[in-house]
Amino acid sequence: MKNILKVALLSVLLFACDAEMAKQDPAGITDESLKPRVSYNISTTTASELDETVIVVDITMDRAIGSSTVFTAEQVGGNAVLHEDYEIISGEVPAYGTTGQMSITITKDLDEEGDESLELLIGALAVPDTYEVIGDTNLSLTIEDWVFCSWFLETTDTYGDGWNGGYVELVTEGVTTTYACAGASSDFEIGITDGEDYTFTYVSGGGTGGGPGWESENYYKLTAPDGTEYIDGTQDYSGIPTPGLIVSGTNACP
Repeated sequence: MKNILKVALLSVLLFACDAEMAKQDPAGITDESLKPRVSYNISTTTASELDETVIVVDITMDRAIGSSTVFTAEQVGGNAVLHEDYEIISGEVPAYGTTGQMSITITKDLDEEGDESLELLIGALAVPDTYEVIGDTNLSLTIEDWVFCSWFLETTDTYGDGWNGGYVELVTEGVTTTYACAGASSDFEIGITDGEDYTFTYVSGGGTGGGPGWESENYYKLTAPDGTEYIDGTQDYSGIPTPGLIVSGTNACP
């Protein structure tokens, strides 16, 4: 009798365990109601090429399963091109977890091609049916073209060891960027958004030739989109670039 009771008790425990596992891990379960359902929260549907926008997709499953689930996206429409206009970073919900995150990164694009569209299907794509999760979503995205024109900055160091602390500074759209010669010469193509304000400044590295900045070695030529040139410094150690404002204004692309 004791043995019969032990077997009966063990059977009850195994049945309860199997029932709980069925709730947590629908492997091999064909009942759709036992499979986890997924919801998505997408950070934005408009992105700019200039900002290299990262679109974050938060993933939430309503129940955990005993295996990790990878979420990704595939393009189903639009004229944007993968690896040229955007990149997909797959996300993962770990085993026995319920949340994860994936992202789409918009690439900074220097081509003037107008606004682009992108239609993505987001979900646990290509997951075997035994581990299926229910729910995918479509993302309709507008990629705003960056309308800009280029300035060109040529920098040289007469001695050939790079500028020792001096640099050209650009402030535009609230962002500060610095440029300095590395080695004997360095050239920069600088894109500024059409219609945006800008300020170029030369910042001294200190010294007048024999000091820590070795300013008499520094020379630059800044060329605007309309061909106007701003030149300072010498290439024969006879002068130094003037610290302060080089040029400012509103960028007007030709």
